[in-house]
Amino acid sequence: MVEQARHAIAPLVVLVCGCGQQHHDTVRVRDEAMEKATISANTAPSDTDGFEHELRIIERKLGPLDTSVRRHLRLVEVSYFSFTDSTCRHIDPQHQRTGHLLVHERVADEVQRIFTGLLRDTFPIAKVVPIMCYGLNADSTGWNDEASMKDNNTSAFNYRGRSKAPGLSTHALGTAIDINPKLNPLVRETGQGAVFEPPNGRYEPERPGTLTRAIVKRCIWPHGWSWGGLWHRPQDHQHIEKKIHPTPTVQ
Repeated sequence: MVEQARHAIAPLVVLVCGCGQQHHDTVRVRDEAMEKATISANTAPSDTDGFEHELRIIERKLGPLDTSVRRHLRLVEVSYFSFTDSTCRHIDPQHQRTGHLLVHERVADEVQRIFTGLLRDTFPIAKVVPIMCYGLNADSTGWNDEASMKDNNTSAFNYRGRSKAPGLSTHALGTAIDINPKLNPLVRETGQGAVFEPPNGRYEPERPGTLTRAIVKRCIWPHGWSWGGLWHRPQDHQHIEKKIHPTPTVQ
């Protein structure tokens, strides 16, 4: 499926903005700034409209996206099992869904293999919708990661800065993925206690769709990716990433 996803992507990103079950089911995404919108599995070239325009808006705030990233983004189609209920407690192992992740071409094959392993492990994922479908954030310094996280959406590339720290996020390189953010929140310890990102997230290791050391050992580490759940502070349970060398820099 990577081969299918790679054609006609570079040098400009062709973004297939859609995710859905087989049999043309749909998923719904929420954005605080918009009413609920339906993203259909039936995609067309017109679904890519707006990506380059929005990227230019972000670049006016963050500077140009490095050409070693811009020219090498690939849309990878992945299959996964999801949940039967909105509370994400029960897995539906009978129906595979299809989603899309925008990543750097150097990790595209690994991403495909990671999700093939998660599928084989019957690890459920709520949804996989390109983050561009959530629109820009309030100050146009990236796409709306907050809305995507609150919607428990799994996403990859996002040209944005790091949360609570200077510099670019590894998501801006297309070499990081956030998986089930609501089930795998970033946990930041403060003097007033733990702060969760997203705020509606809770980390319960026994819950389906939660990344644990055992899952990561089987499906993530064999491909050379690391897991933010092992970071000392903060613990970013949703975040997996791959260091590629040389690391692209913004020019």
